[in-house]
Amino acid sequence: MPNATPAVPHNGLGNSFSSCGYTFIFNLVDYPAGIIPVTKVDRVKDSLPRGFRPRNHVEKGAYKNYKIEEMGGLPVGVQVVGRRLEEEWVLKGMEVVEQALRKKYKG
Repeated sequence: MPNATPAVPHNGLGNSFSSCGYTFIFNLVDYPAGIIPVTKVDRVKDSLPRGFRPRNHVEKGAYKNYKIEEMGGLPVGVQVVGRRLEEEWVLKGMEVVEQALRKKYKG
C-alpha cells in the first residue's frame, strides 16, 4: 500500500496513518490502482525548510517520523488510479510514466 511519505520506521504508521487516507481509499471503493517507482529520496532536495511547522494534524503525524538522514535513498513512487473494471487503463498509465522516465534518464 502506498503512503504519502517514504517508508516509516517499525510501528511508525500509527503517527502518520491519517496522511495515507487518500491512497488506500481506492481499495475501499474497488478502483484499480498501481504504484510505479519514479525516484529516490534525496537528502538535500527533500530536506524540510528551516522553520518548517506542520499546518494541521495530518501534516503533524506525517512529519513526526520524517528523518531525512534515515530516509535518504528510499524509493519514491506515484500511484496511478483508474475507474472500476478498467485495469487495462491503469496499466497503460503506468506504462506511459515508465516510458517518460526512461526517456528523461536516457538522454
